[in-house]
Amino acid sequence: MQNKFLLSFILFLSINTYAEQTYTPFIFPESVAEGPDGSIYVSEIGKRDVDKDGKISKIDKDGKISTLAKGLFDPKGIVFFENKLYVTDRDVILEVNLDGSWNVHTGTMAFPKTPVFLNDIDVSKNGDLYVSDTGDFKNGGFIFLIQKSGEVSVMFEGNEAIKAPNGLLPIGDTKLLIADWNGELLEANLKNNKISTISNGFDGGDGLAYKDGIIYVSSWRKGIVYRVENGKVSTFADGFSAAADIALSLDKKKLMIPDMKGGTVTIIKAE
Repeated sequence: MQNKFLLSFILFLSINTYAEQTYTPFIFPESVAEGPDGSIYVSEIGKRDVDKDGKISKIDKDGKISTLAKGLFDPKGIVFFENKLYVTDRDVILEVNLDGSWNVHTGTMAFPKTPVFLNDIDVSKNGDLYVSDTGDFKNGGFIFLIQKSGEVSVMFEGNEAIKAPNGLLPIGDTKLLIADWNGELLEANLKNNKISTISNGFDGGDGLAYKDGIIYVSSWRKGIVYRVENGKVSTFADGFSAAADIALSLDKKKLMIPDMKGGTVTIIKAE
């Protein structure tokens, strides 16, 4: 018990060395996004083996935590577009309004391949949604494109390059960054569909963020957020139990880091 307390204390000190703010408690927080109202929204998967206890929580500008939407299964990736929050929830995509009401945006049957584990979600400038399906976390995953019109197609299917895609991040109209659960940081050329490897070693690759040529990558298994610049990899923040789906604030000045096992959301200055 004493050793466990000491380890927890060391982790607390490690994280809070550079943390501007840490919010708690959350039940398996997976993803974060800043909304148009300046609040931070958090997807909470909820307790294991309990259905419909998943929810979207809200941290307002004063730091008050409240529930925005509830009754979800296992919400994971979240992203805002035109004042609506899009959420991956098992095998469907939900559309959540800022008043907390929600509906199914894309149902299971709309996918050309049956979803196994819908994970991350991001959006293009014109409102097309990119969605990862991590599959069995070894191989066989997919990346889907949900056009604003509602049409769903397979962008990439698990192969030698993409095995278990997790984090997604479009860069302009021509590139899509991919964090593979198996540890690779990939770049997909959206014009010719070619995949290249930027770096590797991100075991349990989860979230992605991008600022001024710097890529931030979270490793769920290692509890580390890495910084990748010009091919050089360094540790940006560590000491987390399971660093999940990270995101930058709208002004790109702060990095928001959900710690799934730790039950926290930590805000750090993005440098």
